[in-house]
Amino acid sequence: MTGAKQRIPLAQAEYLAAELVALLSPACVRIEVAGSIRRRKATVGDVELVMVPKLEAEMDMFGLKPGGSRNLLDELADALFVSGTLEARQDINGRPRWGSRYKAAMYRGFAVDLFSVLQPAQWGTIFLIRTGSAKFSHRLVTQRRQGGCMPAWMQERDGALWSHGEMVPTPEETDVFAALGLPFVPPEQRTESWRPVGMGAFS
Repeated sequence: MTGAKQRIPLAQAEYLAAELVALLSPACVRIEVAGSIRRRKATVGDVELVMVPKLEAEMDMFGLKPGGSRNLLDELADALFVSGTLEARQDINGRPRWGSRYKAAMYRGFAVDLFSVLQPAQWGTIFLIRTGSAKFSHRLVTQRRQGGCMPAWMQERDGALWSHGEMVPTPEETDVFAALGLPFVPPEQRTESWRPVGMGAFS
């Protein structure tokens, strides 16, 4: 189904998010609510969850499979899909968006975005980007010469920060802000109009 988005009051969205966290937590090392719920917006267009899946070594009749692992979150999400608890949303070409890193779903008739942090992605980078707002996140990962906050020697790629070709560890959001030379910005202040003091308008 396409799952056209609606907006609901924050309290209602928080209730749905809490239900989803309870459903998915058994298959996660870490799970947090992001998006406009975390930014405390009065109305919410979707529930966004950022998760680190539990991975379990695969076994066969001879023991451990070299390099093999089961993604328990994928298995649980698939089971919830089969049971009808979650429904897959489709892209403009009618294909379900149901990958290991991103799943677009519907839960109780409301849009849900599920983001998995898998290597090389880093928790702090993904959690910050998926908290938004969209323009705030875009500004952070845009080069300074283009009006953003990213130094020329850095870039965001595959959900991680890279500096001079080396990945910058960002286990928490504070590490991302520190890497960019910025003070931490609370989620409620991450607005579309935000920009660091002294920086010109974002283009």
